[in-house]
Amino acid sequence: MFHDDLVVSKKIKIGLISFHFFKKFFFFVVSSITAIIELHWLSLSRFFRDIFPLPINCQHFSLAFFKKNLAAFLFVLLFITNSQAQNYFANSDFETLNNCTEYHQDCAPEAWFYLKPSVTPLINYNEVPRPLDGKDLMILPVENVFNKVSKRSFAYTMLCCPLKAGNSYKLSFYVNTKGNTFYGLDFYFSNQEYVSSNFKSDSVTPSVHIGSDDIENELKGWNYVEKTYKANGKEKFCYIGNFSKTVFDFSIHNSMNKAGDVFYFMDNISFTPLDEEKICVQYQKNIDELYNQNLRHTESVLSQKHKDYITDTLTIPSVYFENDKALIKPTFKKALQKLTNKVANKNIIGVEIEGHTDSNGSNERNNILSLQRANAIKLFFLEKLPLKQEVISTIGKASTKPIADNATTTGRAKNRRVQIMITYEP
Repeated sequence: MFHDDLVVSKKIKIGLISFHFFKKFFFFVVSSITAIIELHWLSLSRFFRDIFPLPINCQHFSLAFFKKNLAAFLFVLLFITNSQAQNYFANSDFETLNNCTEYHQDCAPEAWFYLKPSVTPLINYNEVPRPLDGKDLMILPVENVFNKVSKRSFAYTMLCCPLKAGNSYKLSFYVNTKGNTFYGLDFYFSNQEYVSSNFKSDSVTPSVHIGSDDIENELKGWNYVEKTYKANGKEKFCYIGNFSKTVFDFSIHNSMNKAGDVFYFMDNISFTPLDEEKICVQYQKNIDELYNQNLRHTESVLSQKHKDYITDTLTIPSVYFENDKALIKPTFKKALQKLTNKVANKNIIGVEIEGHTDSNGSNERNNILSLQRANAIKLFFLEKLPLKQEVISTIGKASTKPIADNATTTGRAKNRRVQIMITYEP
């Protein structure tokens, strides 16, 4: 009898220890989850707003309310995940970065690309707002204060699944203007992947226009936007930017880099079906295809990625130009002629010419000179090669992309250059 009582006592003691351990473990898990919730509250609030059919206002959907009802929300997290799984934009929070083949370093969000030109835009660091959530965001070019309309660039991606004709989809995202006026933002869905030379943005009718009236909430400079889109069944690519026929009223004071570009910023974009719809069988395959594209200079990187393109790069030091001018010295024209002879019979996909200066002089002067020198090379190519003008893009980057130290004479000499990138089929 005494032995049995001892056994029972040991079992009770072991049970109490186990319960005590479980209790401590449970509170540890809850506190950890609470810490994660506090860290990522902005994303979670948007998530529950999406999955609940009730029109919950984010301002009343507070962190305190969430923590008070943690158990119920954990149940939702565990069992209601289908709507998030069907986001048809890959890398929708822009947190996964692409290691660009040309630069051998992270240079752009995975699955997202730029057009006109295809290179990732440069921006002054202090002009970039803090991301809504996480460490990264998407830069959206909307206007250029020096060459309005003609110098507009665009961001684009491929949808993870084709859309079904007649079905409705919800587009939502956060946008930040960094204190500039929000004049609007456009989305254009197409079944074609364009290149800079054949993308006529002035003839595009946007599929979705976002105006100032579409902004629902503002939080620390980030504005929440939500729109419904009805598909025609021909959507494969999505282009984002400014397709307005009128010029946004920006001045030199609004420019965010030395080239005169003005940007909006985007984070946490979502594009989900409102009608019952199964995820397409090629969903993951399309995401893999987007992530596997590591080039950021080559045009038409997705729909023609089965072709093997060659990109020849030539850097021209400033000594081959007349001092402080955009005139090419006659002695260097022979070297340029050799390059044009090499690609004369090739199917040239695109030519990108970047002008660079050192940090001496005013921003305005360096901006003009770098662009003028790039345009001088462009004129030479147009004279020597049977190219359409639209195939060649030029940009003046002034001193925004140095390759050496501007504090030394040797470094400044290296930074004064023009870089030519010709992409063609072998």
